[in-house]
Amino acid sequence: MDLNLDKLRKLRLTTEKMNASLSIETTKLLDESYLKEYIVALQRNIGATNIKVAASIFIKRYAFLSVIYLYTMTNNKRLNISFDNVSLETKDSNEIWLPFFYFHHLEVQALEGNRQEWRASCIELLFKEHISPILDILSNVTKVSKLVLWENIAVYIFWLYETVILEEEISRNIVKRAQEDFQYIISSPSSKLFGDYSENPLARYYKGEVRTICRNRITCCYSHLTKSQKYCKTCPRISK
Repeated sequence: MDLNLDKLRKLRLTTEKMNASLSIETTKLLDESYLKEYIVALQRNIGATNIKVAASIFIKRYAFLSVIYLYTMTNNKRLNISFDNVSLETKDSNEIWLPFFYFHHLEVQALEGNRQEWRASCIELLFKEHISPILDILSNVTKVSKLVLWENIAVYIFWLYETVILEEEISRNIVKRAQEDFQYIISSPSSKLFGDYSENPLARYYKGEVRTICRNRITCCYSHLTKSQKYCKTCPRISK
């Protein structure tokens, strides 16, 4: 398997099936009626004012699948993120809804052949084949803007490459690879890697390196419309 499980657990991977009330097999997210029932249940759990708010918070948590996957990709391994291999696991005892990702078969495919071509196929599998279908259905069911959903994912990808990986004690070669991967992800002109888009849906949120701890968002994720009633530190509503 050759995975750093300790690190991946910190990025919300779990090797435990929890089977809590909000645990869900990701294949069920592709069913509009089932997805709506799930988002309504999540709305009650987090005290969201409506299902649009709940949908945004859902994707903020689901973004960590991208984090786990891209972290392993930069380390030249590809996880199996097919819908039938992944489930979202939660604990009913947790006061805050922070789900984890469980892989029925925790296996990886090592880099083969040309890395640029391999990387492109990895990114296409993540965004076009997995993330985009969920965002399409979620936006259609709840009417939440995809601009909000994509930024919810973007902020954690930026965090992964600008903070998590660079804070590790790794070789210069891996740092260089991580930087190249990040630049490719946020500037790739090939819209086919992300789904039915004329432009890279992540690129609009990247405004260059930041010298402060936090990067201000463009959109609001509606966190203040849950029972926490708290704004994100990077919320555009308060950043001014």
